[in-house]
Amino acid sequence: MADRLSPLLRRFDLRYDQEDPAVIDAQIRQGVNAVGANLWVLIFAIMVASIGLNVNSTAVIIGAMLISPLMGPIVGIGYGAAINDFPLIRRAAANLGLMAGISLVTAVLYFSVSPLSEARSELLARTSPTLWDVLIAFFGGAAGMVANTRKSVPNVVPGVAIATALMPPLCTAGYGIANGNWEYATGAFYLFAINGVFIALSTLVFVKIAGLPQRVDVDARTARRHRWIIMAVATLMAVPSGVLAWRLVQAERFEAAAGRVLADYRDDPRVVVLATQVDGKAKTLRLAITGDLAPEALRGEIQRKLQAQGQGAARVDVRDASAHAADMKPIEELLRSQQTANRDGQLEEARQRLVMLEAELEPLRARERLERELLAEVRAQFPEAESVSVSAGVGQDGESTPAPVLLVHVIADVALDADASARLQAGWASRAPGTDVRLVVVPTVAPSPEAAPP
Repeated sequence: MADRLSPLLRRFDLRYDQEDPAVIDAQIRQGVNAVGANLWVLIFAIMVASIGLNVNSTAVIIGAMLISPLMGPIVGIGYGAAINDFPLIRRAAANLGLMAGISLVTAVLYFSVSPLSEARSELLARTSPTLWDVLIAFFGGAAGMVANTRKSVPNVVPGVAIATALMPPLCTAGYGIANGNWEYATGAFYLFAINGVFIALSTLVFVKIAGLPQRVDVDARTARRHRWIIMAVATLMAVPSGVLAWRLVQAERFEAAAGRVLADYRDDPRVVVLATQVDGKAKTLRLAITGDLAPEALRGEIQRKLQAQGQGAARVDVRDASAHAADMKPIEELLRSQQTANRDGQLEEARQRLVMLEAELEPLRARERLERELLAEVRAQFPEAESVSVSAGVGQDGESTPAPVLLVHVIADVALDADASARLQAGWASRAPGTDVRLVVVPTVAPSPEAAPP
């Protein structure tokens, strides 16, 4: 059995295509540096990421991730811990602190002067880290370390930079500080700390797996103390995110259960549900209704149904719009919030449809531009032509598949130059791939004597 598995296991051997340890060591130490160009690139990347978060542009944020040099010192800390190089750890930690400080100051300065102060979805996504962020950081860092030890892995490092996302959390923390929102600032900085710790941890693990040589031999007691410190730091980072992940799962489960319960009343003749509000974090369901069913009776039904789905601790608030006209303000606010959400959804749907229509129209516009260019070129090459026209259609030669055809129709009373015609058609073929452009020349037909007027 072992002999049968050995070829497969050899495929997973990290020593295959591994770079020389001295080269790996030099590359990692070079990435730790925080001087000159690295600091300027860092400042520019922070500005790009801050602008991307400010205008809610995912593409801009991804671009900032790709040019950020923050990964180097974090990898240096994990690598130094794996090879017992404590001077490298201290240098990498100091440079990481310097770069994080510069990033925060840059982000705070930008958000202090930016006229856009609203927290958009891209920014809010960096304020509540969960256990999934821990897993992303660990496996992203692992992929990065494997790439750093290869002779050539061209497509991995950019993906790692995007997945681990070190830059946006620091920008979000800067936004929180600039706007006095310490909840956002602490949540975002916690996400940055999670990414840093678990990228370093995965680097340490894969340096050990790759068997890179240690720089300093330490005694068993010191090695054990280092292991305990690393485990303690990783646990302190992971436990709060695990709690937040559990709360997120519970909130999503409640929202899904509430959605299923509310679906039972869409066609119920006893009641008309005017508005709903579901708060997964607080496990609260609010409804505004009208109809023959009493609010207390509906509340009891909904609570029993939620309890049957494992949501016994839910709070249900039902208001009868027709019986409590004096208390309409909360209902109006609820309706207004739903209308705003629906309008935003409709606007986004319309925007997406507009983008699709633009994409469908672009080939037609391109063909129209090509037809105009063909007319101008034929007129320039053959000034003796009496008339020139371009028509689009579909053609088929023999048993071939029907294909788009552009016919350039020329009426002239003299023979056209064959070489010029050939050059034109060759140029058209390169500019309109997939379309057969044909030049058709028809001589001018002189009127017959019989057809002349008396």
